[in-house]
Amino acid sequence: MLHPLRLHHFLRSRHGVAGRTVRIWLPPGYEHDVQRRFPVTYMLDGQNVFDDQVAFGGRSWQAGSTAARLIERGKVEPMLLVAIDNAGAHRTDDYTPERWHGRGGHADDFGRMLVDEIKGFVDAHYRTRPEREATALVGSSLGGLFALHLALSRPDVFGHVAALSPSTFWAHGALLQRFAALPHKLPVRIWLDAGKQEAPELRRHVRAAATALQQKGWQPHRTARKAELRHVEIAKARHDEASWGKRLHRVLAFLFPPPPRPRKRKTAAKVSRRRPAP
Repeated sequence: MLHPLRLHHFLRSRHGVAGRTVRIWLPPGYEHDVQRRFPVTYMLDGQNVFDDQVAFGGRSWQAGSTAARLIERGKVEPMLLVAIDNAGAHRTDDYTPERWHGRGGHADDFGRMLVDEIKGFVDAHYRTRPEREATALVGSSLGGLFALHLALSRPDVFGHVAALSPSTFWAHGALLQRFAALPHKLPVRIWLDAGKQEAPELRRHVRAAATALQQKGWQPHRTARKAELRHVEIAKARHDEASWGKRLHRVLAFLFPPPPRPRKRKTAAKVSRRRPAP
């Protein structure tokens, strides 16, 4: 049985950002295990995360049912999902670090709202693990660009970031220049992806971002818990909500894989196979 979403409405931010609704999904067992605290995955474009009726194009990511299934199967840690609605006409302003073609450039303001007001509220009112190691951010398209921006500017807050089809071409690839200028690797695990049916320019910029991160020391690994970077291109995937929702299970399993199982201790003595002496 899936839990109903809890909705909270934030008025205009003190940082000058438009108000919006935040939708919170609680993992199974949250109400019963009252001593337990949980990691949190923050998700951008919150209208598209849970409900087809309010999602762009009528197709949501179905994040609640995906997370519940993964938790039940032991594929991810139980976590809260916090979906932050975009502000409609202000979406481009909120998600882009640099102004380009007369638009955008207010990502730092929205980032302060997310960290100071939204995350502050969630940590105060829900049983979260507020440390960076237990905090993730997920975004797609311009939201993916914003997620990478916060990976660079607030690694003290977000220890895990997933950028699905990120618009890293924005402002002539300014984010790639920031990657190149990093003096060293930051303590943030990063998922980067793109669909093979997306625009060649987007795929090229995402590949360049993955290369730049590896050059700064981010290490890929086939085991999620050991990987600092995961870059994938998804067959038949397009730049749309349906495609992003279809691979969300892979993203969540990368962000918060289950803890390793303890090794079983050998208690029984080994039986000698040598024949007994006559």
